Amino acid sequence: MKWKIGIFLAALATMAPMANAVIINVEVGDRPYYVYGPGYYVGRVYWVWIPGHWSWRHHHRVWIHGHYAPR
Repeated sequence: MKWKIGIFLAALATMAPMANAVIINVEVGDRPYYVYGPGYYVGRVYWVWIPGHWSWRHHHRVWIHGHYAPR
């Protein structure tokens, strides 16, 4: 794995003088994958986004994905 990262960084270093800009984004964590924003109304009910979290199910830790829930 270290060799792959080293080769990738070496390739980036050789391409940097040729390119005007190089953008590298590294994101860690649970991103909010909501579609309607952090909350929205349907009729008189307000739905809010509940972010993902870790939980215990049958003696195992599992990831619960984010979802909308009525408030």
